[in-house]
Amino acid sequence: MSAEQAKKYFEIGLQFFKDKKLDLAQFNFEEALKLSPNRPSILQNLALVYFLRKNYTQANEVLKNLENQNFFNDDLRELKFKILRNLKKTEELSEFLNNNKNFTDSSYFYKTFNELTYPDFFYDQSDIDQSRKKIDESLERLLNDPFKKLNLDKEVLEPPIFNLSYDQYDNLNINKKIVTLFRKIYPQLNQTLVSDKKNEKIKIGFFSEFFYDHTIGKLFKGIIFKLDRSIFDIVVFHSQNTKKNSIYNEFLDAEIKIGLKNVNLDKDFTSKISLIAKENLDIAFFPDIGMSTEFYYLSFVRFAKIQVTSWGHPITTANTSIDYFLSSILLKSELDNKIFTEKILYLKNLPMYFYKPILNNPLIKKETTCKNLYFCSQSMVKFHPHFDLILNKILSEDKKAKIYLIDNKKLGKKFKKRLKENINQNFDRINFLDRLSLENYINECGRASVLIDTLYFGAGNSFHESMTYGTPTVTLPTQNLKSRIVMGAYKQMQIEDPPICKDVDEYVFKATEIANLNANSILNLKYYYKDQAERYLFQNEELVEEINTLFIELYNKHEKTTL
Repeated sequence: MSAEQAKKYFEIGLQFFKDKKLDLAQFNFEEALKLSPNRPSILQNLALVYFLRKNYTQANEVLKNLENQNFFNDDLRELKFKILRNLKKTEELSEFLNNNKNFTDSSYFYKTFNELTYPDFFYDQSDIDQSRKKIDESLERLLNDPFKKLNLDKEVLEPPIFNLSYDQYDNLNINKKIVTLFRKIYPQLNQTLVSDKKNEKIKIGFFSEFFYDHTIGKLFKGIIFKLDRSIFDIVVFHSQNTKKNSIYNEFLDAEIKIGLKNVNLDKDFTSKISLIAKENLDIAFFPDIGMSTEFYYLSFVRFAKIQVTSWGHPITTANTSIDYFLSSILLKSELDNKIFTEKILYLKNLPMYFYKPILNNPLIKKETTCKNLYFCSQSMVKFHPHFDLILNKILSEDKKAKIYLIDNKKLGKKFKKRLKENINQNFDRINFLDRLSLENYINECGRASVLIDTLYFGAGNSFHESMTYGTPTVTLPTQNLKSRIVMGAYKQMQIEDPPICKDVDEYVFKATEIANLNANSILNLKYYYKDQAERYLFQNEELVEEINTLFIELYNKHEKTTL
């Protein structure tokens, strides 16, 4: 009887699936499975429905059941690939492709995807060095072997440049190879869509998937909203992946308030570039090339005579389609011209107009004067194995120290394992916080005695948010731009004797010194930093004039050279 009932539920589920009523299809497949557990036909259809409804974790669990039954074909392997990719399970995806060599090697796309997969976590320095060597060898092999042309709408390779950024190395040579490879594989990227038609005003297009409640939205919305509308026409290009929350709504409101135009791009690459080309841009500005796969590929196309990127992802693109990198003299280093292909534009100020956060429930004075509380507010992807040494040294030097870190569902388990091995008996004084709301996050920065910056790729947006309370951040910059943002902010704030360190020992000394100040000294130090931030960092009107002038000069310079 149960078999007959299961069959009935299954057939009803199939009809709902054909009618694209996925919620009802899911319900019936689930009911069928209760009556006939482990039946492959039910599991296959249920996995597909879960996938289409973006329930990727459930879909993956169903596929594991089929794998355990040795009931797996290439269609299910393709589905498994898509699920793991959407879950961003880098390690598991690589393992899956390596364990299914016949499937992987039968397709140039899957084979190339596997070659370009790069880990998002490392246990030690040798792990990093081996991974970088492996991907460099893969790129050499791919560039020298016969290649196939792929469809950028259906066969999208994942650029590895994001994960490659979080160590002490620069990526100039690797990124050059990646750009060369993608230009071969995807001929669609090699287009120039620049018109000679003159606009009444200088027309600037801003491109990002992240113009919402995200670091990029916070860092760049001020520049966009503050541009002189008597001189500039502004078009903002969003992705279908852009989340529709408060900062995104600010962009929508700006259509009425300042005449800004928003364009939501289609999924199809050809449709995307057609929509962009119609806008006839004079300047194309990509604030964060490398953080979004979709916009990474868009940055290959020449949409405007002047194309600029910036410090949303502070790494060279190594792409000839990007002419300039917007930076600041406050971040300048002798290494800049050696690790960037773009011409660097140095503003006097940091390249952002940052709005001071508004708190509904700020901390009281007593809550901001705690001793021995260390908080690293950075994402776990920035935690280089060398940073474990700093944490251990702090805990060894300050026996009362408590260190707070933000947990991460994806990386947390592996990171805790690494920390236990590297820190051992001091591990119990490290506390992991669940993901925080923005206000709770800023309040945690305010409670901390001192903030500790990650190595090699440091704080940016989070430092600015922390200045709501003025809690000092100890930082150890290198000559690479990605580690110099806190240093640059201190310079702009005109802080006397900021905790900018030259080596690990000085870093630990400065951090423990600040964390052990008495209540009055901690409070006075925080007030000093906060006051300087309010004077020089937040809502910096000088930057507005500077950015307007820069874009005008860029435009005029190019117009003169093309006459």
